[in-house]
Amino acid sequence: MRDKEKDEIYFTDRFYKDSQSLKKLLEDYHNDIEIGEHPEEFDIRSYKYDIFIYAFYKFYSGYSIGLDINKLIPEIKLILQNLIETRKERDSNYEDMECILHFITLFNQTDFLEEYKKLLEKSEHRDFYLDSILQYLDSSWEISTEKINWPKEMKPLVEVIQFSKTDKNSAVQRLKKYLEKEWFKTLKEGLITNQQLQKGMYRGYWCIESAVLVKVLKLDDTELKECKYYPYDMAHFAE
Repeated sequence: MRDKEKDEIYFTDRFYKDSQSLKKLLEDYHNDIEIGEHPEEFDIRSYKYDIFIYAFYKFYSGYSIGLDINKLIPEIKLILQNLIETRKERDSNYEDMECILHFITLFNQTDFLEEYKKLLEKSEHRDFYLDSILQYLDSSWEISTEKINWPKEMKPLVEVIQFSKTDKNSAVQRLKKYLEKEWFKTLKEGLITNQQLQKGMYRGYWCIESAVLVKVLKLDDTELKECKYYPYDMAHFAE
């Protein structure tokens, strides 16, 4: 178990439910779209976005219960494949663009990198944070703007990046403060919110972006390891 808020019985049930929901959705997609007689009658984009959502839920609950990340690679690929495909048809929201980049970075899914770059080049959500993380994956990628979208939420992450250029210890301390005092307050909407523990839809609380910053900035996360929301195993996957 990686999560400390709920016990193994709770997460075994939660992971089973998420697994069954994803399985049913994939079966429906196969029957309605891939082999169905009238696939044009269905909203394929909505189908794919729902697959992304339930793959994300299964990944999250699976990570919380303590599964080896390698066993969650099929879900990680579903997350990336379906989210990228839906974003090709229309511009995403900022969280989607973050999610794709974070999952490519943490889990070494570089097969999706070129598609993501094409999305970001034309996205209205392109900003300094996304450009900076992508530049660590591809040194030829140019930072096009100093703009920070969602400054209240993203400014702490940008500060970590800026500190790391001259003082990595200061970057770690800034990230630690973010983990301990700021991140949880940002979970007001989206797939994971800070209300889910009370509403019975809890799948764990993990600050995925903190693991991304540790990985790309090569920070010493010794002090972060015991932080409640820090996903240590994500930061060190496949090292």
